[in-house]
Amino acid sequence: MNPRALAAWSISGITIALASGNPVYRVLVLLCALNVLVALRRPDVSLRGMGIALVVAALIAITVTTLASHTGAHAFLALPAGIPVLGGPLTIEAVLFGASTGVGIAAAVLAAAPLSLVLLPNSLVDALPSGLARTGAAIGTALNLIPGIARSATEIRDAQRMRGWRPRRVREWPDLAVPVVLTALEGSITLAEAMEARGYGAGPRTHYADVVWGRADVAVCVVAPAAAIAFVALRVAGVIGDWYPFPDVSLPPVSVAGVACCLALAIPALVWRR
Repeated sequence: MNPRALAAWSISGITIALASGNPVYRVLVLLCALNVLVALRRPDVSLRGMGIALVVAALIAITVTTLASHTGAHAFLALPAGIPVLGGPLTIEAVLFGASTGVGIAAAVLAAAPLSLVLLPNSLVDALPSGLARTGAAIGTALNLIPGIARSATEIRDAQRMRGWRPRRVREWPDLAVPVVLTALEGSITLAEAMEARGYGAGPRTHYADVVWGRADVAVCVVAPAAAIAFVALRVAGVIGDWYPFPDVSLPPVSVAGVACCLALAIPALVWRR
């Protein structure tokens, strides 16, 4: 699997997910991206944490839109008008628009997720041009930061519970937060020392293995960007339209060409084999 081809696919998926506010296309991108993640993710990677985070983000988008937008023909609840910003009718149209926004966020995040859940950080760094070697090192370190902190937090929490710690009150959380921060700082210092010992920055970047292009990589790198370009062109031409449920909810318009562009994002799961 060529990391540059996967990066081109991720950019294409994000473009399609954000180019239109139509929830139909966003759902298709989400399903294609989820299919790619399930088929190609590394064995040591779990999708549970990201799934929970996306559900929470979608619920926040729905809640904020419902409480802040008071337009729509079908009200199911009315808050007192004296409440600043939140006062007024809560409508079904606002709920649906918030759900569409949440699906768009989830689709864009899942389209970018393979860069960290399928590729190893060193593969992503090697895919960057030589002039971006330092930027690539920063990106690779950042991609390793969150999973490392999550593992550290889990280990420290289990150790604290074995010692009788229970998170009953907010003031007890520093017993977990302080060791996690100190462990992260220690890991950063260890990483810096390792990079210094290996002569980082002393010469041109080297590669463990040459990046090769296979037929599947070329297919992904051609089809996915072509689908994104075609989707944007159709959007500009008016063939693919946005969807707004205001003032009265209606079914989103669907274009066969737009659906085809979205389904083209499923190609990595079809041509790449573990």
